[in-house]
Amino acid sequence: MAKTTVKTKYSTRDFEKISWRDNYIHSLCFDSEKFEIIFDIDYIHDWISGDDENYKFLLSPATLTFHNASNLKIDIDWKECSLDLCIDSIERSAPRKTANAKLSEYDWLINIGWPGGAISFCATGFTQISRSAPIVFDEQKIPRAKRAF
Repeated sequence: MAKTTVKTKYSTRDFEKISWRDNYIHSLCFDSEKFEIIFDIDYIHDWISGDDENYKFLLSPATLTFHNASNLKIDIDWKECSLDLCIDSIERSAPRKTANAKLSEYDWLINIGWPGGAISFCATGFTQISRSAPIVFDEQKIPRAKRAF
């Protein structure tokens, strides 16, 4: 397989070009001093078509940080299922100016594909940074033994 250049840093201006479908969330952190919500995810840079309709996935561990966050609501029920957490999609809506009129703020909705549910909040935007070079895996998440925490 030929090496391809992949983008490893994203921000709010990339929102329309980025997809988080089937990206696994490993942890969630709240920085109350900076008003940030921080997700540790396995970011899928590319789905690589293989034989017999099987796919491989170009993945890297990434830090997805939402800035100036407020109004957090988490609605997830793991009853009778594994503790995996996987993103279906991320939506943003209702753009408006912040109270000081210096920034734009949005309503964000992270739809959870597994086990189902949602995480919603307000934030001015996000940054996402890959913490290592992407590697090809057979699954949509990096095996725990190969993942640096």
